[in-house]
Amino acid sequence: MTDLNAIREPPRYYPWLVAFMGMFALFLSNGMTATGITIFDPSLLDEFGWSRGDFKFRDFLSFAITAVIAPFVGILIDRVNPRYLLMTGCSFLILGYFGYSLLANDASPVIIQIIAAVTAIGLAGIVVIALTSLAPSMKQGSRVAIAVILGMLGFYLYWQYWSSDALKQVYVIHMMFSLALSTSGSMTVIFLVSSWFVKYRGLAIGIALVGTSLGSAILPALNPFLIQAYGWRAAFVYNACMPVVLFFLVFFIIKGTPAQSGYRALGQSKSLGDLKQHGLTFNEAIRTRTFWAIGLSGFLTYYAIFSFVQHFVLHLTKGFGYPITEAGPILGLFSLVAMAAKLTNGVLADRIDRHKVFLVCMMIMLIGLIGLATMNRSWVIGSALIVGLGWGGLFTLYNMLAVSNFGLREIGRINGSISFMESLGVGLGSWLTGKLYDAYGSYQVAFIVLACIVFLALLMGTQIRSEVDERALAEA
Repeated sequence: MTDLNAIREPPRYYPWLVAFMGMFALFLSNGMTATGITIFDPSLLDEFGWSRGDFKFRDFLSFAITAVIAPFVGILIDRVNPRYLLMTGCSFLILGYFGYSLLANDASPVIIQIIAAVTAIGLAGIVVIALTSLAPSMKQGSRVAIAVILGMLGFYLYWQYWSSDALKQVYVIHMMFSLALSTSGSMTVIFLVSSWFVKYRGLAIGIALVGTSLGSAILPALNPFLIQAYGWRAAFVYNACMPVVLFFLVFFIIKGTPAQSGYRALGQSKSLGDLKQHGLTFNEAIRTRTFWAIGLSGFLTYYAIFSFVQHFVLHLTKGFGYPITEAGPILGLFSLVAMAAKLTNGVLADRIDRHKVFLVCMMIMLIGLIGLATMNRSWVIGSALIVGLGWGGLFTLYNMLAVSNFGLREIGRINGSISFMESLGVGLGSWLTGKLYDAYGSYQVAFIVLACIVFLALLMGTQIRSEVDERALAEA
């Protein structure tokens, strides 16, 4: 039993410091793996001559693996201090960007070999967790043996068939990025930040999620100048320094959740010792209509937005002839609009029905995608900003809906399963949009598809409801 008298109020600033640390973590994990990295795409395609479909398969790999492992990483989130997960994710980002700087055909750089080994070990560890969950009667030694064999087989296949091909090296790096997204991405950050707030939770989540837009705004604006001044390889090295800084900030500042630190969340009822005592279990959650409405609409919405973001720079530069020094800032402007929407809608969700805010944001995003599908050059920037306005609010609300509608009791597993569906949408969207471009020589068909699936997501979103009594959490 938790000794309620031993639980202290945290320093007034500390929960907000956690929210801002979450913002920095998402600045890097999202910006360096999903959005900001796209500014390097023209340089890589010019250097190696890959087709867009083959190149963008990297995103399918990273997000499909993220999707598959998300439910099992969710088990880790429920059990492990999130500071350790954040530090692990930083290490993966550092390795990945150094690896990108050394890509080479007909060669096997040592750093890429290390990345392949680390990826094999990391995924083997996930296999152990998965077998523990799915086959609890199996002996632990057998689980470890299976994981070790699979890890060794994966590394052998890389060494035998992929090690001397630069495109395959990219694939391996993005397989490792799936581990970075899983450990230092939104699942871990939202759990950590939410655990420190009952009051102002929407605002706190909005602050943390601003980081995803900051990464999409600052990195595309900064990196074109680094690329022009020093070349794309050196630019990757300079980018790798940022997660080093975050690693040490997390080490010295983040203590964990309030329960792990002996504190009470902001606005938490004094009669409730730990917020993880409140909410639905995973088995209870998956029996609700809300769980599937969030997950399936998330799959469709994430398919749409990451298709757009991953291809927007190429759409501007190759389709409309924008120079890279203009395309980067336009993507940055989109991200700034999304950032403002994340924060604004987080505040709104604290004050009015978050489900209504969610549906309005979905309608706004749909209008923007319809504008993009016209392929009218004079509308492309305005339509993109409308998409950013809608998406920014949706991103905050998707993360808030899972936490607030189900509680924190087993939110790691619940959010992990929802993230499975969202991440699968992300990977499929970027890859299939590239394939549609290769087939039609234009993004118009792909953008029409995006508008249609967001309309379906809007219909599914009408089925989302709160499944817990949130009044039991708050102080009187």
